[in-house]
Amino acid sequence: MVQIILPVVFLLFGFFLKKTNHEGFRSSKKFANMFIILGISTLVARFILMYLKTK
Repeated sequence: MVQIILPVVFLLFGFFLKKTNHEGFRSSKKFANMFIILGISTLVARFILMYLKTK
């Protein structure tokens, strides 16, 4: 379950960084795309592993 929740958290945090205007997160905006890509790739890999395990 943690393997699915953590990528979703990465995705949400990436979108949060992309949309926020808060002063403290201004220097971290360049990491937004990295978190989004990391979340998507981890989630897709987890679903592939779950599919392969059922076969």
